[in-house]
Amino acid sequence: MTKKLYSILTTLASEMGAKEPNFKVEFPKDKSHGDLSSNIALALFKNSKSQYSSPLALAKDLVEKLEKQKEILEDFEKIEAVEPGFVNFYYSNKYLSAQTQKIIEEDKEYGSIDIGKGKSASVEYVSANPTGPLHIGNARGGPMGDIIANVLSYAGYKVTREYLHNDIGGQVEKLGESIYYVLNSSEKPKDYEIQYKGEYVYDLAKKVNTKLHTQKLSKDEFIKEAGKIAVEIMLEQILQDCKLMGINFDKVTKESELQKDIPKVLDKLKSSLKTSEGALWFAPSDEYLKDRETVVRKSNGEYTYFASDIVYHNQKLMQSDVVIDILGANHSGHVPKLFAIAKALGHDPENLKVILYQNVRLKKGQETFKMAKRLGNIVTAREVLQEVGKDAFRFFLSMQNNQSHIDFDIELAKKKANENPVFYVQYAYTRICSIFAKIKDNKSNLKSANLELLKEKEELDLMRTLLQFPSLIEQVSHNFAVNLITNYSLELATAFHRFYEKHQVLSVQSELKNARLALLKATQITLKNTLDLLGISAPEKM
Repeated sequence: MTKKLYSILTTLASEMGAKEPNFKVEFPKDKSHGDLSSNIALALFKNSKSQYSSPLALAKDLVEKLEKQKEILEDFEKIEAVEPGFVNFYYSNKYLSAQTQKIIEEDKEYGSIDIGKGKSASVEYVSANPTGPLHIGNARGGPMGDIIANVLSYAGYKVTREYLHNDIGGQVEKLGESIYYVLNSSEKPKDYEIQYKGEYVYDLAKKVNTKLHTQKLSKDEFIKEAGKIAVEIMLEQILQDCKLMGINFDKVTKESELQKDIPKVLDKLKSSLKTSEGALWFAPSDEYLKDRETVVRKSNGEYTYFASDIVYHNQKLMQSDVVIDILGANHSGHVPKLFAIAKALGHDPENLKVILYQNVRLKKGQETFKMAKRLGNIVTAREVLQEVGKDAFRFFLSMQNNQSHIDFDIELAKKKANENPVFYVQYAYTRICSIFAKIKDNKSNLKSANLELLKEKEELDLMRTLLQFPSLIEQVSHNFAVNLITNYSLELATAFHRFYEKHQVLSVQSELKNARLALLKATQITLKNTLDLLGISAPEKM
């Protein structure tokens, strides 16, 4: 409806002489302001001051014109102009009923849109440092990226879920060195501090030694091989952790493979490369020479991670219409360079989207855990998953805006009570399933049900909430704010619980019973589709 109404208002504005009007049609936060609201009068007034005394006067004129249109009158029972110049729209009962019935017909397809039809999207997420276990902070990008990928698929895109494995570089050698000194502690210099510590390093040392103990290797050779083997072991563990989260990647790219194409890709950037201090820099302007992170080839001839990243983004931008990177906030300084790379390589920077997320503060009661991989006192994603389960893990990590820190309360996530948000949403679905379990044929008479019989406030509020779902999908496919979906699931669950706690379903007269069952079927479908997007189970029993 938002698209349809926007089109009608655009035509109306054009008839009034407006060219390319910039206005919005939105769901108002305050329900008393209608089902939909538009600022069109405010947007048009600055160019219509000679005709109207105020934005409100213009809004009133728009309402008069709208009330003469038959298709508007069929969908809305009331249209009003309010201060300072908004136009509010209230759905008619006939429209609410017809759209709720349509949900039952569309079933699993309800909410799906085609804005991405014929287009492809790449979503890279997690891509954890392979020198240690996946910790809870880094894992936040997992559910976020996976939900974005789900939404884009639902919006019609062909989506590739990607993971980048940094299997070379100084960090890999340092890990190999840490393993060597764990196995040969007597050789460690007194003033040398092992970079990677913790129980996991000892476990890695045992596995690496099993593979290398029969080979006659020098210290340097052992360290090099130990690092290579260790990061592959860690990759396997990290991908297993992701599976426990419900994440399966379509493509895992290794940095060592990307390095083979560096010379060819850098050749495309000749005009943006400069030599300084014996090193080769990506420097479309001299400002970049102040940032050592823009070095692509060191003075010793070694290529950097940044060079690999250039190759990787070139590949993704060549293969996909939309490329999305999900990164921790500590990568914020890297973002401008990524857009500069895209532009220098001849790609449209608008096709690259970078989403940064903040840290996770893990709480258990009053105790707060802190993470430091090198010291070993980390809280791993697997530990939290084992405590709270996949559903709570994904929901809690997706509840906040990506720019907000998360306080992950383990005790709350484990509770089987309504104060636990994921339990609250799933319980709504279970309640509906329990009603239909009492009926032999839960689809009987639903398609012919007269939903216009539903006139109670809780019934109408529930229908109104159901109708927001398709617009939500479109919104998230543009702004990638996955917390809007968790928020919606809570709003929908609340609307259902309020209805269910106030109104009977099976014990009322036949026609009203069928109407309410149809409403619950539409709610069940929408809840299921929402939970599917979140990657969370929809249990029939709890």
